[in-house]
Amino acid sequence: MAKKRLKRSKKKAATNDPASALTPWEAYQQQQKQAQQQKTQTKPTIEHKLPRLKELRHKYLVSRLAFLMTILVLILVITGYFVSPLSKVKLLSVSSDQKSPLSEQTVIDASGIKTSDSVVDVLLQQRSITKKMTKREPKIKSAKLVVHQFRNIELKIKTYKTVGLLVRGSRYYPILENGTIGVDSTAQPTSNHSVYSHFKSGKVLRQMIKQYNKLPATVSNSISEIQFTPTKLNPQRVHLYMNDGNQVYATITTFAKKMQYYPSIAKEMQKKGTVNLEVGAYSYPF
Repeated sequence: MAKKRLKRSKKKAATNDPASALTPWEAYQQQQKQAQQQKTQTKPTIEHKLPRLKELRHKYLVSRLAFLMTILVLILVITGYFVSPLSKVKLLSVSSDQKSPLSEQTVIDASGIKTSDSVVDVLLQQRSITKKMTKREPKIKSAKLVVHQFRNIELKIKTYKTVGLLVRGSRYYPILENGTIGVDSTAQPTSNHSVYSHFKSGKVLRQMIKQYNKLPATVSNSISEIQFTPTKLNPQRVHLYMNDGNQVYATITTFAKKMQYYPSIAKEMQKKGTVNLEVGAYSYPF
């Protein structure tokens, strides 16, 4: 009798369990639904995200405001600089790679820069200023602008060397190594440079200067005067007066090549005389 009651109670308990009454497919669907509900409950909602979003938005606004304030301050500083005396040129100076034949004021005038000019404007126009300097003053070979202590501008120049003096009338004009004739003149030579006379063509003079620059210093320094004396047979003849008392006849196109032999020829001469280098090389006394 006890056995029958136990079996009935087990059967009744099984009937009260809802899962035991479901088919396997329905039980699987119910498990998936419960898992989805649990996942939804653990997933953060928009309410949970709001504080983080507010914090990010605040940081963005602060960084944006800081950027705008920085730009505004920079604009104010730049504007204040340009309207203040600190933006103007305070001092102008001149330096050269060698002993310059130009005075400091001449170089400054050639640049056109004034102490009332803006330093920034001067730097922006640096190329046009240096080009203007070489055009206004032929002795300037190249120029460069350097700023010191924000307001002091140094004009660093390179000048052409003076290689001779050209006689025109009673005035002596400097001849530069590029064949250009200087505009400033003197009544008497103020240097030991060779004197050039009777040169009317700029082209012929430049050819002569080019040949002269090829000479060793020992030979070029021994020439006192060079005269252009063309003939029908030799339209490029030059007549030289030497510091040792001799005279030389030569041709411009072969001048540098043949004049290098002059020291040895002069050394063999027993008396002062003339050395002819037009055709060959020979000498004869006065």
